[in-house]
Amino acid sequence: MKEDSPIQRVLKRLVNLKTKLGRTEKDLTAAHVLQINKDKTWPSWQQWGELPNVLSKGERKISLIALAVFALSVVFVASWFVVTHRVEMASVGGEYTEGLIGEPQFVNPLYASASDVDSDLTELVFSGLFRYDPVSGLVPDLASSFEISEDQTTYTITIRDDARWHDGEPVRASDVIFTIQSIQNPEYKSPLAVSFQGVSVAEMGEKQVQFTLLEPFAPFLSSLTVGIIPSHLWEQIAPIRATLTDLNLTPIGSGPYKFSKYTKDKMGNIGTYVLERNPDYYAQPASIEQLAFKFYSDAHTAVDALTNRNIEGLAFIPADLVSEVEKIRGVEIMRPSIPQITAIFFNQEKNDLLAEHDVRQALIQSINKEEIINEVLGGHASAIDAPILPGMVGYHEDIERFGYDPDAARILFDEHREESEEVAFTLTVLDQAEFIHAAEIIQRQWAEIGVTLEIRVVAALDLQALVLSGRNYEMFLTGELLGTDPDPYPFWHSSQASDPGLNLAGYENRKADELLEEARITTDPEERAAKYIEFQDFLAEDLPAIFLYQPTYRYAVASKIKNIDLERITDPSDRFSRINEWYIKMKMKLRWSTEEPMVEEVEVVEPAAEEPTAEEVVGPTIEETIEEEPLDNSEEE
Repeated sequence: MKEDSPIQRVLKRLVNLKTKLGRTEKDLTAAHVLQINKDKTWPSWQQWGELPNVLSKGERKISLIALAVFALSVVFVASWFVVTHRVEMASVGGEYTEGLIGEPQFVNPLYASASDVDSDLTELVFSGLFRYDPVSGLVPDLASSFEISEDQTTYTITIRDDARWHDGEPVRASDVIFTIQSIQNPEYKSPLAVSFQGVSVAEMGEKQVQFTLLEPFAPFLSSLTVGIIPSHLWEQIAPIRATLTDLNLTPIGSGPYKFSKYTKDKMGNIGTYVLERNPDYYAQPASIEQLAFKFYSDAHTAVDALTNRNIEGLAFIPADLVSEVEKIRGVEIMRPSIPQITAIFFNQEKNDLLAEHDVRQALIQSINKEEIINEVLGGHASAIDAPILPGMVGYHEDIERFGYDPDAARILFDEHREESEEVAFTLTVLDQAEFIHAAEIIQRQWAEIGVTLEIRVVAALDLQALVLSGRNYEMFLTGELLGTDPDPYPFWHSSQASDPGLNLAGYENRKADELLEEARITTDPEERAAKYIEFQDFLAEDLPAIFLYQPTYRYAVASKIKNIDLERITDPSDRFSRINEWYIKMKMKLRWSTEEPMVEEVEVVEPAAEEPTAEEVVGPTIEETIEEEPLDNSEEE
């Protein structure tokens, strides 16, 4: 007879045990598991495999529920860890296309201030010794350090060692000297010349310059935000030919972006102007790979291009087109504060009634500023009573105010006219929807107190010749951009009352002049503020203008652009002051803790619009392009 195998012998023993002891198979399995585990502290995989045979039906159900809860807990903890330890980081790449009103002519700091388009492009291509930061205010840019003499007339500035031009040459003191002296040279005809009158500049070393002023001038550092141009390129060009050189459209700067190409149509109009990131930028290099700008003759055409996705952003939105832009998908409207006032300036020499203080007061009291702000600007503005705005040195919170009081205004008028006499004025406004709409509301409000108002609309091209040069207006409604430093001197000192000065009210007050002069040479902020407050008290007494509101800037930008911080700007071009922190593409990184290094990286790519193919101009070579294709935003939609 064939002998049993070892396995068969074990099975027979189990059967015999079951028979003798009356135990079930499950009991035997449990006994077997326990017997095996006597010499071990943790079950083996074989023993774990026997576990379902050991458990009862109820126990198996409980075990499955416990296992499911454990698995869900693991998933929850893992998800929580990813969410709380995930860091969104900028990644290099992407393109952004923005529309501008106008056309570039001088992408050159010497001339750019005369054009918003040129200022925008110059802000991206060039760097100044200082720059305006939306959060910190005036901060060093090309300057690594600076010192001011005790008498406040000498400024010694050291230039960063790592600053280089887009062609690879280092930025030197000679570049700064050349730029300032070119601005001062009347042959260049720079509009910035007045900002550097009486200022001398000298080289103190390859990386150090010294400015010397005839007398202290508190806002001087803000003048040094002007972009510096490369002397090794510009010194080869005669000043008389400075406005004719190709460098005005194919610039070499030291900023975060550098010139790439532009396109022209058969009529010679520039259609697209393209900049690319400067990877060697001395500060944090930009993340967006390419910026393209398209140019339009008016805001309506530009908004149509935004609607049709030919562009992704728009530099400025007129008040009457805001509601239309708000409907466009993939576009966000940003409203940073801007140091700009909108006011009506009285020209008392053009109308005898305006020379009467009570008449001017009555006109002020019969204007409901909040109604203008709500109807014209949708509530996105602040009513003002003085030319120095909140947050600025010298803001006068307790200035004397004449609020909306039409009954009091009517009484004042009745005292200064005959019963049959008609009170009529002419209000000149620039041909912009915001100003025209505001004038129409004022016309309605003044009619309630018996004043007839004629609105005279003047085109922007005719403004200088027909209005400003001869101060040809009774009242002029316009906006004034105050700039980085709130120095009221250019707008209110009597020396600026005639063209080309900006004292549009022709205001003359000897004591006010003295305060403005003293404030300019005072570097103590508290002393300066006190003089500005006293100056505004004179304005409140003399009433040379009606201060209406401080608007917000309205900027349409593609919602795909991340990390834009635009709470405030001092000039429209300042919206780009932190563009090196913007990004389109991003990558996600995980940290085990906030103090440990990144351990995992996953790149996330946002859909970006494609720039239409067009014939290009790179450097001085000019070709033509006729048609403009819409941007491909199908992925975003």
